[in-house]
Amino acid sequence: MSNFSSASAIVFSCPQDFPSPARFYGSHHIHFICFAGGGSFVCDGVEHVFAPDDLVILQGDSGCTGLVFSSDFQGRALAVPRGFLHNAHNGNVWSKSGFLQTKAHPVTHLDASERELLLADIAGIGDRLHRTSDFGRQSLYHCFQMLMYDIWDIYDNKAVSSELSGSNDAAFVFLRFQELLKAHCDSERTVAWYADKLNITPRKLSRVCLDASGVGASDWIAHHTTIRVKDLLDSSDMSIEEISDEMNFSSRSYFTRFVTKVLGATPSEYRRAIQAKDRQR
Repeated sequence: MSNFSSASAIVFSCPQDFPSPARFYGSHHIHFICFAGGGSFVCDGVEHVFAPDDLVILQGDSGCTGLVFSSDFQGRALAVPRGFLHNAHNGNVWSKSGFLQTKAHPVTHLDASERELLLADIAGIGDRLHRTSDFGRQSLYHCFQMLMYDIWDIYDNKAVSSELSGSNDAAFVFLRFQELLKAHCDSERTVAWYADKLNITPRKLSRVCLDASGVGASDWIAHHTTIRVKDLLDSSDMSIEEISDEMNFSSRSYFTRFVTKVLGATPSEYRRAIQAKDRQR
């Protein structure tokens, strides 16, 4: 596989197709795996150095400077316009966390299995870049989603966000907040509780969330709670009252008001609608 391109993304080898991925920086998000040689860049005042078997992710708006590659650099790269990323991920919750995490850590070392996994993902993208139909474009988006989820899984397995949970950096606070929400949204739904766990004030947590995602802390809590409630109503055998208790709502009436607000129907109405759809399948 040599050079594959479309209006959406470009997959290429260096130096076979281009001397380095540098020509795409600023206009594209760049992902590359270094095979030989290396290089460096500065981001937010911190110098980052990459070498063989390193994955490098340079987001188009990261503002890095001094991007240089050694004369013997070799690698496999994927350059993606920002609009393509939006279409592929459609602003979902985990993409916000993933982008923050990779922006904070643009270089990570891969073991052999991780390298082969990501190269296979990139190859899948390259194989689909020529498809212009609606179905072809959706298959391309799904391949890119697979690549990004695999990257974020590698980051999680390396405990990148957890080991930085004590950092004052806003990105790390936001990521740790997301981790706490996934673990505790069943029972804890106040900004103050999460702020206390993060050793910051509720006002600071709300500001961090707004700066990182454009959405406040209370909205994130409601979002995660909605996902969990919807999942229980959709797929569990629990009664409405049991779900209310499981989610630690103070009363059945409060639970009903919450569900009606976020799902547009009472819990019973929502569940009946889901069951009716299931019978039609």
